Amino acid sequence: MGVVRRPTMAQAQLVQFNYKRGSDVLHIQAVVEDAIQVLPATMFDPPEFGSALCETALLWNEPLTPDTVPTAEQVQQMLPWIDDWCVIPPIDFDD
Repeated sequence: MGVVRRPTMAQAQLVQFNYKRGSDVLHIQAVVEDAIQVLPATMFDPPEFGSALCETALLWNEPLTPDTVPTAEQVQQMLPWIDDWCVIPPIDFDD
């Protein structure tokens, strides 16, 4: 019998979340570990990855109102299970 491996879950720290009253979409921003490549691979070393500010949207099972919206603690507990983060690019200023 083979070894069953659990998928690696991203470590993330909640920054903020918001919603539009009556919508069923919860928008989340978090700092996610290993979200971007910071150093390329070399002949001797693998690529290195670092943390980045990311965002995602969760489809909620009911319209979000002040009575049904999750707490920050509940959202933080959900973060390891989210696997479709999008990196928010840094602000670029013209020279």
